[in-house]
Amino acid sequence: MKFSWKLCVSVLALSMAVTGIGGYALLSALFQSAYRREIKGAAEENRMLQYSFAAYWSTALREGSSGFPETDVRRTAQAMQEGMAGTELCFQLYNREGKELYDSGAAELLGQGQREQLFLAASEETRSRMLVETEDGYGLATVSTLLLEDGTLVYLETDRDVTALFTERREQYGIYRWWMAGLVLLQGLGSYLLAAWLLRPLGRLSRAAQRIAGGNLKGRARVETGDEIGQLAADFNHMADNLEKQFRKLEDAARRQEDFIGSFAHELKTPLTSMIGYADMLRSREMGQEERFEAANYIFKEGKRLEALSFKLLDLLVIRHGELTKRPADVRWLAQELGGVLEPVLQGTAIRFQALVEEGQIPMEPDLIKTVLLNLLDNGRKAMEGGGTLQLLGRFEQEKGREGFAFYVKDTGKGMPKEELSRITEAFYMVDKSRARRQGGAGLGLALCAEIVKRHRGRLSFQSVEGRGTLARVWLPAEEEKSCPGGPEHGTRRGKEKDGEV
Repeated sequence: MKFSWKLCVSVLALSMAVTGIGGYALLSALFQSAYRREIKGAAEENRMLQYSFAAYWSTALREGSSGFPETDVRRTAQAMQEGMAGTELCFQLYNREGKELYDSGAAELLGQGQREQLFLAASEETRSRMLVETEDGYGLATVSTLLLEDGTLVYLETDRDVTALFTERREQYGIYRWWMAGLVLLQGLGSYLLAAWLLRPLGRLSRAAQRIAGGNLKGRARVETGDEIGQLAADFNHMADNLEKQFRKLEDAARRQEDFIGSFAHELKTPLTSMIGYADMLRSREMGQEERFEAANYIFKEGKRLEALSFKLLDLLVIRHGELTKRPADVRWLAQELGGVLEPVLQGTAIRFQALVEEGQIPMEPDLIKTVLLNLLDNGRKAMEGGGTLQLLGRFEQEKGREGFAFYVKDTGKGMPKEELSRITEAFYMVDKSRARRQGGAGLGLALCAEIVKRHRGRLSFQSVEGRGTLARVWLPAEEEKSCPGGPEHGTRRGKEKDGEV
């Protein structure tokens, strides 16, 4: 069953239950109120006849008694009936044994057994009553007691016709049932239309889901309501946006994986082909001393390059899946270490190295961060074949509200096209493949750097202009300030400022 039908039936059932119970309860309350008025009226009639009989009995005794109590009772009752001529009041009198002493002409309402029950329930202070259903309708019998002066006990019975009350109730119930039947039809139609209107946004949401399931990741639900369904549609669209992003990421990951496999195969194929060819030459033909040396030297160099490639791949795997232990490290010390490593490499070149780094400590794995900065500096060196300036800068900076330290590696080399910047951290990707292979690179350095920075929960970014150089930025998060034995200068935040802000 569709949800619209479920909603329609549920609303209709609940409404009918509440309306039906409420309507029948109201009619029942009205009937009970009218029935209580009839009981009260019957009791008042019985009480009035009781007082009248007592008054007529006193008058009859003053006029003289016949000596037979039952005869005096009949005579008194006859006189009372004559005095009430023109009224519709009827009554019966019975003695203690239930024998009828007088009947004013009322129709027989009670059976012998019912009358005995009323006589047993009646007392001097209490009137008993009984509702009796007859062939003609309903009657209300009321019985009270009269204790005469000579000790005679007389039962006074009055009957009241209440057929009209029950007839009216039956007619009201009939009208109410017809009214409820019409209400069911109208409310059913209204509930269905209302449910269809309320659930129309869900239909749009369903169609949008079908479009996405069919491969159209651009499909979105167009729901403009501000209720829960509108919120659901907004959440669905947000989910679809994230799904599209994740799908694009998966596509990029698949493409990178294909590129990785292709590049890896190419990186292996080229040197292996040459190594096999030179080895075959050494094995199958006579060569001079110089030729043998060149062949062996080429095999050696290509073998070393394959060895470096395997080590790089191993490092990348270890970084991604290994444990990372960070400890506070002095950034000025790290800059000095990098300068010492680069000094022999830069000797004899036209490259001038500058380091300007603020003092302070940040949590890091020093050897890994040293690898990152050294790789970036080495890339900058290789990009300046004709000489230039290579700079390592560092200062404390905010990154999206978080305190941290930013290293900048700046060169004045060839630079890179803007469209290449988004892919330079992919494994085996090289902007200038011929220069990279000539200088011994395999395109894994920046991929390794990106993974190290990621494991430090930092950020690696690049800016470059062709012909003017490249700026690489490594931002690492800093912990809260702590007091260290080395004094305030060795806290997490910078100890003191250094001239020449970055």
